[in-house]
Amino acid sequence: MSNIYDTANQLERDLRALPAFQNLKEAFVEIKADEEASRLFDEFKAAMHSFQMKQMAGQQPEQTEVEQMQALSAKVSENAAIKKLMESEQQLSQVIEDMNRIITKPLQELYQS
Repeated sequence: MSNIYDTANQLERDLRALPAFQNLKEAFVEIKADEEASRLFDEFKAAMHSFQMKQMAGQQPEQTEVEQMQALSAKVSENAAIKKLMESEQQLSQVIEDMNRIITKPLQELYQS
């Protein structure tokens, strides 16, 4: 029987070799090389984090915050480099979600019986 940690480490290496990960890595490098895209991306990440923290704390964001977030999201979606990064991130997230579903299948089956 193989060591489950060896399997996990191989899975990590395989994940890094996926085109979805390579695309994400390239998109990230492109953003960092573009000062405007980098600034906008950092601003978006900070705003998104703040927005999510409020929601997790059970606080409703104020209307002005919602409008600011919508405006910032519109700017981000117009930036080709950030758009590429977000699309690549979404593809990789789908792969990770699929892997998580496979890995947790024994637990799901156990609790469903």
